[in-house]
Amino acid sequence: MSLHNKVHTASNLSAVPNTQMDAVYKRIRKHFSYFDPNKKFPVFLESAGASLCPNIVIDSMANYMRSMYVQIGAGYELSMRAKEVVDSAHKFMKTFVNGDEVGEVAFGSSSSQLLKTLSHCYVNVLKEGDEVIVHEANQEANAGPWVKLAEQRGLPLKFWKVNEDFSSSLESLGRLISNKTRIVAVAHVSNVLGEILDLERVVKFVRDEMGCKRAIVIADGVAFAPHRAIDVAKWGVDWYAFSTYKVCGPHMAVLFGTHDAFNEIKDEMPNFYFIPSHHFSSKFELGCLNHEACAGILALQEYLQYLAQEEVLALNFGSDGEQQSDLVKEVEKFVSALEVGNSSKFYRELIEAAFRTAKQLEEPLQIALINYLKSRSDVRIVGPANGDGEYRVPTISFVHMYKKSSDIAQALYERGIAIRSGHMYSHRLISALCSSDLLFTNDVNEGVVRISMIHYNTPSEVAYLISCLNDIL
Repeated sequence: MSLHNKVHTASNLSAVPNTQMDAVYKRIRKHFSYFDPNKKFPVFLESAGASLCPNIVIDSMANYMRSMYVQIGAGYELSMRAKEVVDSAHKFMKTFVNGDEVGEVAFGSSSSQLLKTLSHCYVNVLKEGDEVIVHEANQEANAGPWVKLAEQRGLPLKFWKVNEDFSSSLESLGRLISNKTRIVAVAHVSNVLGEILDLERVVKFVRDEMGCKRAIVIADGVAFAPHRAIDVAKWGVDWYAFSTYKVCGPHMAVLFGTHDAFNEIKDEMPNFYFIPSHHFSSKFELGCLNHEACAGILALQEYLQYLAQEEVLALNFGSDGEQQSDLVKEVEKFVSALEVGNSSKFYRELIEAAFRTAKQLEEPLQIALINYLKSRSDVRIVGPANGDGEYRVPTISFVHMYKKSSDIAQALYERGIAIRSGHMYSHRLISALCSSDLLFTNDVNEGVVRISMIHYNTPSEVAYLISCLNDIL
């Protein structure tokens, strides 16, 4: 039986005793120096801004800078080893998004930069009369570039608006689509609302049900990627961007594009003219990449390997000795395959197992916080009032009927809790919600209170947060 199948025979977290669960959380937190018990840091509930980095990623970047901090592309051995690191990081990220058979990836400093660069590539590709649709739930990284492109080219611009219940309906999207629709820019998960958009359904709706075969679907996955396995092959999306520094990696970002999508812009990509246009990654990546960040990305696979092992071993607490031994052997084979550079199938299996672990660890946290917020008549949850991990991630926003979001955030800071308030770079969304009187304020900068968790957060941290909110609210 494969590791994939064994994972699915393991017990679910719902069946794991609290003591066992506490042990899982503790083991995970040992990978992060932030949680050193000898240091006092805030309770970190702001991972949607940037996640914490595991020690193995930090060490890999430092070791790279100590041992091979050279330019790539020369013929000497050290330069070739450095190039191998960069190439391997691209290869791993292509598997990370499940894009091995369907496209390529390019790296950049941020999702904002990559999407802005991508929009420039379409300036001469789009034709007069082509229409642009922008999802209102987008943060500005995947809204501003397409708005500006439409304005500069004089193209019709339409906004797919969020409903009063904070959802995004296909019915309202369908009213915007025509046979001239060319760009559809969506948020896979809003970094305010936390709702998981059914991206595969959106793509099929646009292309098959609405018959708009020419439409290019561009998804911002920044708020999705820390919580679930990306699967661009399954979803059929043309472009997908996310930031590795929100997935426990270094400050870098990744843009996936299908082969067809890259081909369409091959003559518009920004890097030097003498780089062959079919070298998609190099042609898109202007200038010099952050090579040490590439080393950090490679180390991220080792951290994901650890999370995958947690699902198989730690959560399979009820297995007998013989079964446990078999599981250990499967994991050892799994790791050996990775170490010798076996096929991407093994990496993909690791990634999917790791994110199943993440979901199971995160879901109890978001259920507890959502249930608490729902119990208060003076609070409005801005996003799905449902803790089910099938519908949302643990990025949870709310507003209070009488208290300012900034005052609530400040009161939490004073109690040693790191969160955020405001518009979260989703200025257009917050503006629309303010205009609809859904936030109890007309001040966009006040926005919402956002609590954003990830798999290294714990039930005890959420319990402390709730006790503090009880005092503050």
